[in-house]
Amino acid sequence: MRKSLALLFLLLVASCVSPEEQAARAAAQRQADAQECQRLGFKPDTPAFGNCMLKLREIRAQEENTRAIDRANTMPPPWWGPRYGPPYWW
Repeated sequence: MRKSLALLFLLLVASCVSPEEQAARAAAQRQADAQECQRLGFKPDTPAFGNCMLKLREIRAQEENTRAIDRANTMPPPWWGPRYGPPYWW
């Protein structure tokens, strides 16, 4: 029990991110995307390069959405019955 609580506490603390850390992560992601688009042959400051950056961002957003849906679908049902449909006593 103590180990579980300690692990939970560490996860909560690790999930707290300051605005500066968020900005640094976003800048690092933009830099990585720019490098990927350049590696693919797009030249910076062109419409095609901008489209490449946008497409990478869209892909990342879709992947995050898919992960969120997967997490929601793998949650156990609540203690009072199934998640979908009428309660079990009906």
